[in-house]
Amino acid sequence: MAHSGTQGERVTLKEVAERAGVSLATASKVMNGRADVKQATRETVSRAARDLGYHPKRRESERRRSVLLHFDTLTSPYSLQVLEGAEQAAHRAGVDLLVVSGDQTAKGLSRAWMADAAGRGVEGVVLVTTPIGSQHARWSKDLSLPLIAIDPVSIAPDVDGIVAISATNWEGGSSAVQHLLELGHRRIGVLGGPEDSVPARQRVQGYHSALAQAGVTVDPSLVEHSSFSYEDGQAVAARLMQLPEPPTAIFAVADTLAVGALREARRQQIEVPDQLSVVSFDDTMIAQWTHPQLTAVRQPLFSMGQVAVERLLALSSDPGLFAHPFKLETQLITRESTAPVRSTHPAG
Repeated sequence: MAHSGTQGERVTLKEVAERAGVSLATASKVMNGRADVKQATRETVSRAARDLGYHPKRRESERRRSVLLHFDTLTSPYSLQVLEGAEQAAHRAGVDLLVVSGDQTAKGLSRAWMADAAGRGVEGVVLVTTPIGSQHARWSKDLSLPLIAIDPVSIAPDVDGIVAISATNWEGGSSAVQHLLELGHRRIGVLGGPEDSVPARQRVQGYHSALAQAGVTVDPSLVEHSSFSYEDGQAVAARLMQLPEPPTAIFAVADTLAVGALREARRQQIEVPDQLSVVSFDDTMIAQWTHPQLTAVRQPLFSMGQVAVERLLALSSDPGLFAHPFKLETQLITRESTAPVRSTHPAG
């Protein structure tokens, strides 16, 4: 029999359960979006709730918690591995993951966008490779919306109150170049990525430091900057290979740049690693798909995504917690793209 409630009456979950012919516990599970209910039962309960005009009370305990992840782009293997780690942490914590990419916030992270996120009731926002300014820290505080940044491409030095999660970029860059120095390389080119990217800059600093420690003078013509795109990797590698005295090895600060360098080497019929060694940074899945497979500095991208979500949930529960940056260890993985320098090359 249809429910003929007046304006003042509120349909109860018990009535929904009776109409659907299920227990109160099952009806509650459906309304809370729990996964352990058959699809057919879910539909029956939802239909009954709709027919009766049932509106659940939005009790804090009933609302599913959610975390918003903002990527500058989702088209890179880097993003997918961070997302995978974040997804696993969210799943374990029983929270929903909402994902947006840069195309949806083309004008940057405005206050209105952050206010909208806060209005949705999310626990907070994880920003992946997104530029951050002091205004974001201010808005975060005003809106009580915790922000965590993974590898922020740029972060103003005075930004306080935003937890940054990154890898040991400087140490990673240094270990990549050290590996090449141990193989006898002295003319080492670097595909340095964007000059305004903090992680890229730290990796290039690692390059400079390793060369200085080995007593090798840096030749400015061996340092090239560009975007992180694979096409740019190929273009800047071409410039290095056309130098009167080309490098015997290249350190690329991202896998995408290294893939571009490999493509250019193949185009110029330069054998890798016999005539040119290439070391990459990130060690996303593409490092093992190339031919030859790339020697790469592994960034713990999965862990970075995982830690970001865990820390965000902790911050949301207690804003005083974990308000300091996290650096996760990098590790050099040696594969097929590096070899000792050929003795025919000048060593100076």
